[in-house]
Amino acid sequence: RRDPCGRAGGGVAGTPVRTCIGCRRQAPVTDLVRVVAGPDGTLRLGRTLEGRGAWLCAASLECVRLADRRKAYARALRTTVAPAAAVELEAQLMG
Repeated sequence: RRDPCGRAGGGVAGTPVRTCIGCRRQAPVTDLVRVVAGPDGTLRLGRTLEGRGAWLCAASLECVRLADRRKAYARALRTTVAPAAAVELEAQLMG
């Protein structure tokens, strides 16, 4: 996708842009946190964790709740996610 000036991308040059699975906002990775599903269906935060990841707006509990309501975790991570995983993720973000 190109902006009106003809440049590709949507962020600062050299900064990767990702989409939040909660609110669907595109933002540089510096404004987002990466979520990875563990082998037991839990969700973990970390940029360098192994496995398929999804992105959420940093420190946004609303995006965590939106992603849970839309069932975006299972879809984005392509795995089964435990029913209580979003509640645990909220606790990780708050604490």
